[in-house]
Amino acid sequence: MNNTNPNERVTGSFRFAAIDQYVETYVVSPKETVLPGKDMVQWGDSNAFPDYLLELFKSVPTLQSIILGNVDFITGDEVTILPLNESLPAGFMTRGGETIREQVRCIATDYEIYGGFAMQVIRDLGGRVAEIHYIDMRFLRTNKEGDVFYYCENWNKRGKKDTITYPAFMHIPNWDALTDEQKNANASSIVFVKDVHTQVYPQPRYGAAVKACEIERLIDDFHISDINNHFVSSAVINFNNGEPSQEVKDEIENDVNEKFCGAKNGGRIMLSWNPNKESQTDIVEFKVEDFGERYKALSEHSRQQIFTSFRANPNLFGIPTEGNGFANEQYEESFKLYNRTQIRPIQRLICDTYDWIYGKVGVLTITPFSLEGTNEQKVN
Repeated sequence: MNNTNPNERVTGSFRFAAIDQYVETYVVSPKETVLPGKDMVQWGDSNAFPDYLLELFKSVPTLQSIILGNVDFITGDEVTILPLNESLPAGFMTRGGETIREQVRCIATDYEIYGGFAMQVIRDLGGRVAEIHYIDMRFLRTNKEGDVFYYCENWNKRGKKDTITYPAFMHIPNWDALTDEQKNANASSIVFVKDVHTQVYPQPRYGAAVKACEIERLIDDFHISDINNHFVSSAVINFNNGEPSQEVKDEIENDVNEKFCGAKNGGRIMLSWNPNKESQTDIVEFKVEDFGERYKALSEHSRQQIFTSFRANPNLFGIPTEGNGFANEQYEESFKLYNRTQIRPIQRLICDTYDWIYGKVGVLTITPFSLEGTNEQKVN
């Protein structure tokens, strides 16, 4: 009969407990599922994929550097918008004096993190577009058809959630023909823009490099743990008195961690009292050659994978390539190419979205991020 704990893995005569073998343990899947009897499509495992992406953005330095750099490029030097009505000056939205530049920056950030963005459109009594507001992509869910949206600021909350339902925005040429109920239902609606059409929710550009992001984050976590748990990372203590109960093993492990782990305990000496030599405690030290070089190589590989997913040159984001002086002429040429292939399409997508909502051409204008010696045209 096999009494091996399923959480333990046996190699040779050694038993290792709770060792996660794959980085996938930490990755949240973007799969889309519909619960029985529900209309809403869940976004990832436990409906938590956008929260996972936001956490990656906050905790992976390379990813954060690229996204914030791209947002600066997308927002450009200046953003202007036509007045939404006669009393509203160009360049400002109505809620709290929010500038259009601030709004576009939020939209661009969401696009870079999640692969899409959303806006709330508010109509006046005559059915005309009165206000356009940024809405956090992370809080929205939708049905498979994409014509109904559900807004909630805490999808992880158990039990009944505070959810607001919105219809998808659409042009209504004959507003006066609607009933009062229909007018109220369409007074506030959602524009949901995504980068893919084969699934309900978007995918970020770095979707293929999520594992590389995890590697970079885990390397940082490892180094923190290595500092705070120096002894554990360098030695294994073998207690040669047989295998006690799980309760006793947990108690011994907690005692050892409490007494000997931590940055201030790296040089302390452990004292072991044994009834005889046969039951003495052995300490086996790990010796790994070029340990630092391995992690350096792994870190560089994961960083390159992240930049590759964005089709970006590290030099454009203040991370010089080793052995490459990268003269000003090279920087300008690289930026021109990156701006033309990666930034302008996103600017165009944002401008087209405003044009479509407002029903006019040239509603939004973005003056491109300028470099000395470049001559980029405005996007509108």
